[in-house]
Amino acid sequence: MENRNEESALTQPIQLSGSLSHEPQPPSSSQLTQKRNRLESPPHESLAPPQSPKRSKNANPSPPSFPPILPQEMIAEILSYLPVKSLLRFRCVSRSWKSLITHPFFVKKHLKKIQNDPRYTKTGVLISTGNTRTRNLFRIKSCSLNAIYQNPIVNSTEIEYLSKIAPRSNWIVGSCDGLICIAVQDIVYLLNPTLRVSIRLPDSGLMRRGITYTVYGFGFDASMDDYKVVSVFCYQTKGFEGDLDSIVSVYSLKTNFWRRIQGFPFGVPSYEAGKYVDGSLVWAVCHRREMAVSWKIVSLDLDQETYKEVFQPSYGDGAGNITLGVLDGCLSVLCSYGRLHADVWVMREFGKRESWTKLVTVPYVPDHRSELCSKPLFVSGSGEILFHFGRMLILYNPKEKIFRIPVIHGDAISDIDQAQIYVESLVSPTVNN
Repeated sequence: MENRNEESALTQPIQLSGSLSHEPQPPSSSQLTQKRNRLESPPHESLAPPQSPKRSKNANPSPPSFPPILPQEMIAEILSYLPVKSLLRFRCVSRSWKSLITHPFFVKKHLKKIQNDPRYTKTGVLISTGNTRTRNLFRIKSCSLNAIYQNPIVNSTEIEYLSKIAPRSNWIVGSCDGLICIAVQDIVYLLNPTLRVSIRLPDSGLMRRGITYTVYGFGFDASMDDYKVVSVFCYQTKGFEGDLDSIVSVYSLKTNFWRRIQGFPFGVPSYEAGKYVDGSLVWAVCHRREMAVSWKIVSLDLDQETYKEVFQPSYGDGAGNITLGVLDGCLSVLCSYGRLHADVWVMREFGKRESWTKLVTVPYVPDHRSELCSKPLFVSGSGEILFHFGRMLILYNPKEKIFRIPVIHGDAISDIDQAQIYVESLVSPTVNN
């Protein structure tokens, strides 16, 4: 009864939304008489003796139920700026916070904030390193993209559960919204390294026989709000001299099922993973006609599941091999000119040939392990480009025309076999986001 009286006294001033026209009425004579009798009665006769102010302060009544100080929308806005590791701890604050942080709307809101971060403080680089002495032990590590640009020596953290999955060989297929796709021979995994959550995809049902290989691609189908993995099984039709053909299967995270679609109409992809750009996966495809071999760029729309040829830029004379990549969400092509230089092109509007723009010309850098840059990974706001160059990461400043090599701490005897940019997000492969 005492608690209820205190609650009423505490909450009464907050209830200002009622009518303000009624003035307080003075107590009646009977009420004053009852109050005087309670004060004059002995303590042992009182059913609820009044407490002194000092005792009232030291008492531990149940806390009153106040309305929230901030609206739910404002709380969600503030939390959306925090890193994932902090949000994982804040899930324990209350049931309402846990429900908010794990809600699909908040997951997407937080993801959008991360993708628009100009300082890329919540963006990482996933690297697969191989030991130069043994050549058969691979480790998967993560380091901060911001640290690579800002610090000469960069700390890295090994993702142990990934290294245990693929200690001998692995293939980082790609990343999308914080999810990473990794293929270990014919086994495919989807994982979020920040949440430390992973799933193994069901087998696609294709067995390797003779001269075969499989390439993959990973991306997001916005029309279905679904993440998809594409498997391109390439095989030779007639012995060693026959043409190559392909069997294409699409995995849906929502249905957890592989489904076959039409094969590649322009040849077969090279042994490179498809690049995710604007709802499509893009491959460099080897096209044979009689005795001539040429390269085409082919896209697969994840919504319509249709193929299109992507027209290439005008490389000019002396163009050699091309390597596809993604820079700032745009399709990029690195075209090598032997031991002279390499041009990096960016398609500002996907599918529009006239939107190709030459971003930078990179001078030749002698290296006994690589003729030239493998592929561009990231371009900063100042224009400095991060490359996966041979077996290391390298930064090139086109304004000052200088290279610098960030040292990954603890990798003095290791080669960087693969590198992939990813964001730290709340997107989980185990739930329908």
